[in-house]
Amino acid sequence: MPRATVVVSLDDATEVAAIDAWFDHWQQKLVHRSENHGCGCCVDIWEIEGPQEAIDQLPRATYAGDEWSNGG
Repeated sequence: MPRATVVVSLDDATEVAAIDAWFDHWQQKLVHRSENHGCGCCVDIWEIEGPQEAIDQLPRATYAGDEWSNGG
């Protein structure tokens, strides 16, 4: 199943609203959603795994690649 790392800048209200709406829509179809690895005061970070359609619909500003999303 495809993986992605999601990084949300909490000082960007548009980004926060976009990822909240994305999670509202896709949460039930995700195979994995990690605990928040961000500090929670300025950034939220999650590792997710789910259908390619969900990954493709991530708000572009929130998508970040790393070892998790690259299968490492």
